[in-house]
Amino acid sequence: MLDQVRPGLLPTAEVRKRSDGTEGIYDADSGNSFETAPDQANLVTLFDGKRSLLEISAEYLNRYGFVPFAALDDLMRGLADADLLHDPPDSLQRVGMMDRNSFIEVLAPRSLFRMRDLWPTPLRALELFAFPALAAWVQLNFAPRALSAIDVGLFYLGAVLALTLRDRFKAAVCAVFGFPPRRTQLVSALGILHVVPDHAVAVLMDRRPRVLAHLAALAGAGTALAISSPWPGLWAGALLVLLIDLCPMVHSSMSGILSTLSGQLNLRDHVRAYVGLPLIKKILSFKLPRGDRAIFFSAMLSMVWVGAFLFVVLGLGLPTAVQLIHVGVRDAGWHTVVAYSGAVALFALCPLPLLVLVSQLIESMFSMLWPPDPLAKRSRGVSDLSVFRSIPLFSKLSDADLAAIAAQSREVTYDAGHAIVEQGSVGSTFYSVRRGVVVVERGETAEHTRVVARLGTGDCFGETAMLKDGLRTATVRALTQTTLIELATEAFEKVVATVGGVDFAQVLRAASAIGKSRLFKELPPERLSSLATRFLPRSVPAGTDVVKFGEEGNEFFLVAKGSVDVLAPDGKKLVSLGDGEVFGEIALLRNVPRTATVRTTSDTLLLVLSREVFLSALQADLSLSERVEAIAIERTGPHPILPAS
Repeated sequence: MLDQVRPGLLPTAEVRKRSDGTEGIYDADSGNSFETAPDQANLVTLFDGKRSLLEISAEYLNRYGFVPFAALDDLMRGLADADLLHDPPDSLQRVGMMDRNSFIEVLAPRSLFRMRDLWPTPLRALELFAFPALAAWVQLNFAPRALSAIDVGLFYLGAVLALTLRDRFKAAVCAVFGFPPRRTQLVSALGILHVVPDHAVAVLMDRRPRVLAHLAALAGAGTALAISSPWPGLWAGALLVLLIDLCPMVHSSMSGILSTLSGQLNLRDHVRAYVGLPLIKKILSFKLPRGDRAIFFSAMLSMVWVGAFLFVVLGLGLPTAVQLIHVGVRDAGWHTVVAYSGAVALFALCPLPLLVLVSQLIESMFSMLWPPDPLAKRSRGVSDLSVFRSIPLFSKLSDADLAAIAAQSREVTYDAGHAIVEQGSVGSTFYSVRRGVVVVERGETAEHTRVVARLGTGDCFGETAMLKDGLRTATVRALTQTTLIELATEAFEKVVATVGGVDFAQVLRAASAIGKSRLFKELPPERLSSLATRFLPRSVPAGTDVVKFGEEGNEFFLVAKGSVDVLAPDGKKLVSLGDGEVFGEIALLRNVPRTATVRTTSDTLLLVLSREVFLSALQADLSLSERVEAIAIERTGPHPILPAS
């Protein structure tokens, strides 16, 4: 199906690279927008409407050495849901790239009418001072009014005022920073009509102005609350809008601020995956890793928000319903009907949020006390051989060989938040992601853990630990409900005995050696496993000159096992290199003859990269390129440690 879709952005869509490595996509005609994650930015340039998804995957593989299946899938779904692709929705639904929820579509704001925006920037900037001044004037000149039947209707107007000022303040900040709105539109949000400038252009701005734009939106809703304070109905409508916009768990201004500051676009998903027993254990141990601080803060803020929401709904909503009954008894005519209608609506709606929160709490408690056993979700054997085609270790095997692997594999499903493997534990299982998303976390200590990769469909992990006594080098946690293909050590040994022509153990040893190298150990796991398949193992007897001074160099070497001596032109020993050390980079980087002779001092296993693969790997990873260049400078500078080859 990947060859049936040729994704392309709308011709009116504007793409802007932001300072944090992400991209903002904005369509002025429709007002739709989308934010890419850092691992999606390089994919957007390939969405030209000419390449199919299969061709995009192949080109990305050639450029960077791997295919980010999860990022590609998320990008397609996000752009499709934002209506930023020229592909017809039915074609995307046929290939499973568009999963719109009808209920969410009803709740989403709808643009009913658009016209060109002509409001000049100076006047927009003036709004940031004029409306707060109006709020101060109202506070000084109007006393609070008693609740009356008319406040039932004013509730709607208060929400209109808050939504209008929220969006106008945000658009004003965008205009001040050079991104004026292109359209003014009549919008319906939850049935509330209001005319506002299109503020989605904020997606094009860099980090600091984007945070200020979100803060301005909150300030606008707060200003509406201050303006409407003398009238209870107006105030209640504005308060509800502000409360929703402060919620960290939905697409709100507050969640936009948290995501922008933390640099994690999927922060809400992280919170949902982490809130529970793992986070509680870290809090009780007073050890909170740096990578979890944004998640912890968002979770705590969410709990505060839930408390505030319950107070507003139960502490203010129900007493207001009782007051409306008193108003209905006191007044007569249509005032009584309106007051009673408002009271009935409040009595009916106020308990619903409480029931939802209580049900979620009960479900969370049960999942914490009696977590589901993943072993109960395993199924024997995998019939779909295409699953293994996307795994680098197995991609070149025949159908018969893949069938042998599939017969020894099994499918396992983990719930969101479940730790699949733990860093430092002994591992004996290889995994490939069939459905879902996992995050890879690594840290020197429990207090300093960071997310180093996000893996999706087709990605794999755990291959280095399949060696005997292999330790897990990272923690892998399910971000969503995830289905994996599992291959245990016993099954792996059967596969090695059954499948001919490929030395899997040799490839895994290469991956293990690469992971121990100071040059490659910082690579994300998916890059590491992809690069491992590119190295060619070469066994060299003791006393052999691997490279000679002055000859042309076309290969890069990594010592997997054994040792070599680096010799000067006069034969003097300069230094010895052992497991994990590299040599041969100078000739490739500088395009010069070999600068030294390298001779094995024992039977040595070398891992070799050709010039083309070595240079393409440097182009695919800037940090790797910088580390190689640093080693080259160290060895060829004014006071070289060794004149490496």
